[in-house]
Amino acid sequence: MKEGVIAVPKRLLGLFLPHRAAVPSEQADASTTAESVVAQNTQSIDSQGLFVLGAARSGTTVLQNALNDSRDIFLFGEPSFQDDPGKADFAARYNAMHRAWGNQETKSSFCPAFFGGDAPWSDYLRHLATLYRYVGSKIVVNPEKSQATCQRVFDFHCRYFYRSHYIFTFRNPIDVLMSTRGLAELNGDVAASYETVLSSFVRVIALYIRMLRNLPSVHAVFHEHIDETIFRDLGLKLRVDLAHAASYYDKKRVRHYSLDDIPVDARESARTVAELYEDLRKHALAGFGLVQLEQNSGHFDIAHYTPLGALQRRVDQWLAQR
Repeated sequence: MKEGVIAVPKRLLGLFLPHRAAVPSEQADASTTAESVVAQNTQSIDSQGLFVLGAARSGTTVLQNALNDSRDIFLFGEPSFQDDPGKADFAARYNAMHRAWGNQETKSSFCPAFFGGDAPWSDYLRHLATLYRYVGSKIVVNPEKSQATCQRVFDFHCRYFYRSHYIFTFRNPIDVLMSTRGLAELNGDVAASYETVLSSFVRVIALYIRMLRNLPSVHAVFHEHIDETIFRDLGLKLRVDLAHAASYYDKKRVRHYSLDDIPVDARESARTVAELYEDLRKHALAGFGLVQLEQNSGHFDIAHYTPLGALQRRVDQWLAQR
């Protein structure tokens, strides 16, 4: 060994190499585990992560499409990275999924063949990070298993994408409720119960509050307020051009519902969640203050709480009763 030269073990060499030319993980040592591959690939790009989150039928797809209009952004559509085992066949599985759904090829629905063979999802994301300012995905919380999904999403993103940007999209819960059940029935599936859909919606609010308080870059947009101003502000935050993003929204195609469309036995629950949503929207649009103020959820005086603390308390109470 030459004097002054430090020998670096092969298994650590990848941590110090520039990521401009991504190498598929299939070329790594056989002893490298899928988990360590994800850690290596995401370590240097976590600040480039951009993720759209929301309950089913809350506007996640249109927001993803609008953001993907930018030449600086590439977002996969529902790849469920948090559940992916890291097998080296991501593109084959992902593209087959979207073909089965009948989706035309766009940035949201197609993974290009960047490598000679296939590779794990984290290899594709790392490579895309050399081509785009932001890379990530859309994450939809479906009514079934929403509690487990929210927990996995939080744990996964804290571990691998702590510095990423997160945009939650919300929509009136009555519209979400009826749209979710209506789509299931249209597809010939068994529709989730009214209570299940509403609880899933509240769990997404809980996830938003949790991520807002624990991660450095968390935002929320509301379907009823989407316009050029919203995308101008998002563009400034992300330092990207989103001038054409608002054109993806056609309010004439959005159907609205009322409490009268909901069966009587589910109406009170829907009304409670709608009131919770209206308070969330009002305070989020005004800008939550004192986000890091620690408050005891058992305090009996409602005047004790900040707006965010009061929302957290109401969310906790709702979920504890179900």
